[in-house]
Amino acid sequence: MKTLSIVLLLVCITLGARAQTETPQFFDHLGMGFELGAATLKKPMLSGFLKYRKTNNYLKFKAASVLQESYEVNVNGEEQTRPGLSELSLVLGKMIQLKNDSYFELGTGPAILVDLKKYDGSNSDSNRDKIIQRNAAGLTAELRYMFRFAGTLGLSLSVNGNLNQQKSFATAGFGLVFMDRDL
Repeated sequence: MKTLSIVLLLVCITLGARAQTETPQFFDHLGMGFELGAATLKKPMLSGFLKYRKTNNYLKFKAASVLQESYEVNVNGEEQTRPGLSELSLVLGKMIQLKNDSYFELGTGPAILVDLKKYDGSNSDSNRDKIIQRNAAGLTAELRYMFRFAGTLGLSLSVNGNLNQQKSFATAGFGLVFMDRDL
């Protein structure tokens, strides 16, 4: 998940930089953002998204990680640190313009939740902790307020929720957004 997050971050930065220069019209509709916040699980949350907007509708790929305990996981003989709870979602929503530089976004969509937990190995002969990974499908919803203050740069304030059978949670975040040039 860490590798996926780094790749997503690099893709977002590259596409965001391209969207800020003279490019074909497709890139004029791209936006991205990063947020830091808190979850109802009483842990900090880090999220990022890449968004394509057409008129008042948008499609957004969003990745979030609740920064709870991280675990050392042995993958193909290589130790890796993985976050305890991560979410990947695809959100379809509506954007409402309040004033020239103020916008609301309201969206929902499917999400995949990955939860890593330590297995209580108290009756095991091994001293190593065992990690169990559980995946769940869920439904995510978001409400985001964005204020553009300099060209395509803006601030966002959001409330998100994820409803699933494993570990439903809500988050609130504050962050930086690179809005699409077409607004």
